[in-house]
Order: sequence, then structure tokens, then C-alpha cells
Amino acid sequence: MVPTPGRCWRRTRTVRRLCDDQTPGLPAGAGAELSRRHAIAATAAAAAATALLRRFPRRPLRSPAREVAPDGTAAYSMAMHVHSSFSEQSGSMDSQLFQAASNSVDVLWWTDHDVRMDGIGYRRTVHFTSLTAEAGGPGQRGPWIWTKTQSGPLAAGSGGGIVGTPCSPNDPVAGGSMHLAASSAATGAAKFGYYADCHPAGWNYRDNLTGQSLAIDVLLTDGWTRGYLELLIDTSFHQAAGGRSAGDYTLSYRFVPAGIRAGRTANGIDGVITVPVPRTSGRNPWCTVTINPSADIAALWPDLDYRDFALWGLTLSAASDGDKVSGYFDYLRFNRRISGEAFLRQQADMGAAAARRYPAVVQRQGLEVSWGLPHLNWFGGNVTVPDYAGTTLGTYARYLQDTLVPQIHAGKGLVSYNHPYGYGDEARLPAARQGALLVQVARALLPTATRPAAVGADLIEVGYPLRQGVDLAHHVALWDVMSRNAVFLTGNGTSDDHFGQNWSGIKNNWVTSTWAASTAEADLLASLAAGRAWCGSLASYRGSLDLLVDGSCPMGSVSVSRLTSRQLVASATRIPAGGSLQILQGAVDYAGTAGLAANTRVIGAYPAARLAGGPVSQRVDTRQGSFVRTQVLSSSGTVIGLSNPVWLLRSAPPGGIPARRAA
Repeated sequence: MVPTPGRCWRRTRTVRRLCDDQTPGLPAGAGAELSRRHAIAATAAAAAATALLRRFPRRPLRSPAREVAPDGTAAYSMAMHVHSSFSEQSGSMDSQLFQAASNSVDVLWWTDHDVRMDGIGYRRTVHFTSLTAEAGGPGQRGPWIWTKTQSGPLAAGSGGGIVGTPCSPNDPVAGGSMHLAASSAATGAAKFGYYADCHPAGWNYRDNLTGQSLAIDVLLTDGWTRGYLELLIDTSFHQAAGGRSAGDYTLSYRFVPAGIRAGRTANGIDGVITVPVPRTSGRNPWCTVTINPSADIAALWPDLDYRDFALWGLTLSAASDGDKVSGYFDYLRFNRRISGEAFLRQQADMGAAAARRYPAVVQRQGLEVSWGLPHLNWFGGNVTVPDYAGTTLGTYARYLQDTLVPQIHAGKGLVSYNHPYGYGDEARLPAARQGALLVQVARALLPTATRPAAVGADLIEVGYPLRQGVDLAHHVALWDVMSRNAVFLTGNGTSDDHFGQNWSGIKNNWVTSTWAASTAEADLLASLAAGRAWCGSLASYRGSLDLLVDGSCPMGSVSVSRLTSRQLVASATRIPAGGSLQILQGAVDYAGTAGLAANTRVIGAYPAARLAGGPVSQRVDTRQGSFVRTQVLSSSGTVIGLSNPVWLLRSAPPGGIPARRAA
């Protein structure tokens, strides 16, 4: 294509159109150096995963060695809160599936954010009027923070920032552009630039790159050839492939003076696309360059699925290889041709393709509903991207309880109430503050005359060693408050991982396991709805837990009887050496807001050696309605596993008993 004045195009392959919540992950604009660091970390993580696989070997899905419950169901482990290249961090479907396979996890539920698939509140244009105060247009949220980044031996005169002139006449907002200059003080390359930190605006450029192009106006100053202006895209983490190391892939778009040859090369996991910028008319010396990252990824790394890459980091720089390099950027535009339901269909298609590489991991479709708080995970059934038309932050919770959750249930799906204390990664809060938050959140989740418990959810995320500064004990206490009020929620353990690099080594490394007839979606959902599940640390406890009362009331069930004592059989396999199993009981006293604390007490404790010979049995006092659950302790006394409760009531609960829990 012949460039026209004021506009030039790179020839790219056509891409076939196809069907927030983590702590900041700053690419820092140093793509190659970051990739080297991540490659080192990835090597260590892979070694750790190999060691874990030796400790907890994978059992084939239909292996006779797989643990089986008395009712004939088998034990299957599940990662129930996992994000990929459709969310806001660097994880990919490839990296997450590798982690599931390496850690002997049987089922992976994809739970990417609906708002990121839909691009709600995402930035469409940048006019470069400020490094810190330029907000997006209507519906595009607040300002980004352009953060200085530099590398190499920069000489005096290097720098940059926002200038009033020159600015592109193509930009409808006049009076601003980003000037960048870099000069190397030695023989090595030197770079100065700005990384676009969009965290203050809700990570509103981080999304999947499929179907997305970026256009930017470029003006190069005269007098240099050894260097380039750069638009650097940090994209997703992928496992080692094709002789390349594992790491975060990058695309370096290098804008150079006319006369330098265009090119596209891959240096391992770093792609370099050289873009000559022709001289244009004197009246408009700016050149509009349009880039298509997905097409370049497909060409550079044809052995990977080009759709499994996200726009994770964006940095604009000047780089010197000897000359003083300078120029300007203005009027950045994002053109997103795919969103919403099309992305959901694309993810399903990508999962089917990835299954050939990871046949031992069963993939199931979910979605994290996350336009506001609370966040919910939608598991199975007719998963679709919600339509929030007419919904405000003030009406969001009512939309969930009155519209979306009933819709999910009507489609035979299940709902999890996610990270009930919040999604941050703060340091551990003082115990008094955690206690106050327990009271606050429990009050909000209990049912009232006008709202169901936990907006009608079926599950609640419990297995977080530390989330939003709140420890495991207070997550479990919140669950116990629900249980003492006959709110029947299946507790699950999750990681909410967005990176796919070291599942077993991260702080929140819990997974959920279930007794199910198979890994078919309907069987998994049935077992979760019945509470036939337990959860534990991926690195510390990979055994199984179960309860059976009077030979007929399994874990998760609700039994109504006038008997004053019941016979409990508790099973727990593979408790680590020096560890133990505790049996806890709490009264079902319907205390409501008058009792916003856990009321469980230990009624039995058994060392690992005692469980090695099989299940333990003990009488349980049921003169008062109660619930009973178990927990596994490590040799240091840390809770590393949790069963779901069995409820032993003396009369029917006011809200009735869900059909799948009736015993």
C-alpha cells in the first residue's frame, strides 16, 4: 500500500475474526530484561512443579487407583478460579493448563472477567495532554499514570515528557504530544520512555489482543539512523516451546527513518517489528502507523495459538544505538473488533485446541461476573456474558440476586460468592480489624426478608490463607456463621491466579476436590451442589476427606432427626506425617445478626497414624441441631485442608432443604 501524506500503513496479515482484580503487575517497560527475569523464575517454578508431581503423581481420570467413596463416586481435583489471557495480568490459557498438568489437577474451570471480555470502561483514545491527569473520554474512566522508565548508559540530553507543540493535526484534541529523546553515553544501547500504568483506571487497556489494532501518530526528528522510537507491548506468559524459554512474550515496534528496511524477527520470546516512517508533506509531517499485534504474533511464533496473548503492558520510548534519537508520539487509538460473547466462544474454541497438548486436564467453562462487588463465579450451564444495560453500581447487587443468579440457576449452572472480604493482596490485618470485617461481611451475607443469603449463591470461597489482609481462620469463621444459620453454602478453596507460573508456590494455593461420578460438567455441578467437596493446599494436602452419619447422611447433606446422638464416620487419607484430623461441631442456633462469630468447637482429634488404618468413628451429641465438619492440620498446627459440613438438625430449617442436600 502506498503511504499517503499524513498517514502510512504497515502491511500485515489479516486476522480471521473469531467467535480486576489483582495486585499491580508492572512490566516496567523493560521487556527483554523482564523476560529474562521471568524466564529464570519460570525455570525455578517448573522445577518445583516437577518435584510436586513426584510427591502427588497424576492418576488417569478412570484409573482404578483413584480414591472412591462408599457411594461409588471418585475423587477429582479442580482449580475453580483461574484467569488467562482474557483477564488483566500475564497468564495465558497455555500457562494455566501447564500448571494444572504439572500439579496433577484434574479439572480447570476458566473464570475470566466478563467486564474485560466486554471491554467495559476501556480506553479508546489517548491525546497526550498530561502524564498524570488526562482522563479518558465518556465511559473510558480516569487518568493513566505515565511512569518514567529507562535503561542503559543514557547521556545528558536524554529525557522526555508532554509538550504543547508539535502535535498531530489528526488529533481532535489539540495541544499535546509525548516527546522522547535518548542518547547513549557508551557503546551499549540506551533507552528512555514512559510505561502506561492503567491501574488507576481499572487496568483499562489490559485485554486479549485478538482482533485488536492500535494506531498512533509518529513524528521523527531529523539527523539520526542508529536507534528507534519504540512502542513496546508486553504480552502473555507462555511455557517453553519451539526451543524458546518460558516467559512473558514481547512485541517491540521500532519506528525508524525512511530508507531503513522493514522487518519482522523473533529473538526467542521477544519479537521485533521494524517500521520505516516515510517523510510526509510539509503541512502535515506526522505519520499514522497502524499495528496488528495478533497478526505479528501469528507470523513470529506460528507454533503457538496467536489468540492466547493479551495486551499486558504498553511503553513508549526512544532508544539510542549511538545517535541522539528523538521524536514524538500523539493520538493513540485502540480498535477492538471482538468483545463479549465472541470472546467467550473464542475461549471455548481455544480450549478445544489446547486439549491436544494437555489431554490429562479437563476444561470446563465458567466466567467471573465482576462489573461491581461482589464478584461471582458462574460455573457451567448456559454461560453467557451478562448484559448490564440499565444497571448501576447502586443496583448491581439487586441485579445479581433478582436477575442474573436466577438466570444461572435456570440454566442449571452454579454460583460462587468470590473472595468475600475483597480481592486485594494486602498484608495481614490486626486481629481486631479482621474480627470487625467478619461482623460486617457476615451481616451483609445473611438472608433478610427481602434478600437471599449471599445474593443466592451456591458456593463461597473459603480456602484463602490470606486475602485482603484477612486470614484463613476468618474466612472459615464467616462460613461457620452461615452454617450456624442453616445457610447451606459449599465451601471451596481457590487461588484466583492470574499468572500461571507457580501454582503450588504462591500464598493462596488451594484447590477444591469433589466426589463425583465423572468429570462431566453435570456430574461435577451435582457434586458441588450437594456439598460433596473438600479443599486444601495444593502444596501441603492432597488427600481426600469425607463424612458419613448413620450410614446414610454424607458430607454436605442435611438430616432432620429427633435422635439425641448420631454415629459419625470421618475419613481422611494421606495426612502428612505429624499432622492430624480435627472434628468440629457448631450449633445451628439461627442466631442471625445477634451471633456474628463462629461457634464451632473441637469434639475429636486424631493423629495421622490413627487415620492410616482407615476412617475413624465417634458418637455426636445431637440434642441440639448442629453442623459437623473436619479440618486437617500440618505438623506445625496449620490448617491445610477442610471438609464441607454435614448438618444434623432436629427440625426442618425455615428456608427448607435444597433437594440435592436432603438426606
